[in-house]
Amino acid sequence: MHNLRVAILALFLLMLTLAPAMLNRSMLSAQEFDLTPYQQPVASDAAIPAEILYPPFFKEIDAINLKNIYREIRSRFHFFAGLRLEPSYFNCYKMQRRIDKALERMIADQGGLPFSSLDDRLLYDQRSPLEPYLRPMPLKSTGSCTFKSFGDLRHGGIAYCAYHGPDVNGSFYNEHFAEISRARPLFTSFDMVELIIFLPALLILPFIWWISKKALQREQPASPESQG
Repeated sequence: MHNLRVAILALFLLMLTLAPAMLNRSMLSAQEFDLTPYQQPVASDAAIPAEILYPPFFKEIDAINLKNIYREIRSRFHFFAGLRLEPSYFNCYKMQRRIDKALERMIADQGGLPFSSLDDRLLYDQRSPLEPYLRPMPLKSTGSCTFKSFGDLRHGGIAYCAYHGPDVNGSFYNEHFAEISRARPLFTSFDMVELIIFLPALLILPFIWWISKKALQREQPASPESQG
């Protein structure tokens, strides 16, 4: 009898714990997701944002400072050690492709998109009409990741990350590669490390050439004229 009372009390406490979450879920499902902000017309000739041409992430790692130089040297050590670690931002690009797949599934299912733009709220709100097509859900690589869109998604627009930029393997990146290249500096921390590594070799090459030339000259037999 005592065990029965304990079981009933435990069940009652469990129901009290779950009740607020269940009530909150039912209230959320009852409220419709407002798509109005995402259905506004998007200018087709808008200038490409700076966060696409030169994303904040690359501004950070391109800066010439001790932290970035150390990181570049360590990445080369990993490469020569055979570790071949994938850059962390590549995962962000995978998530962008996951979003693209969700948009494609929604278009195939509904015959089109009911919105022209997207952001984190449209992606992660459980009431979003896009939510059922996001399987698996795109996870953010870092806390700085923020998914947005550029252009009209119904007419060639793209989803991208405001921190890491657009997918470097995507068609948009390839189409605008010249503009993206011009937005980035000519000399970065990557170039600095390359210079540090290869400059000593470049400086010693003329000395090696001079030593080799002298050695070859000594090995050549003397001509009859020089012998008298």
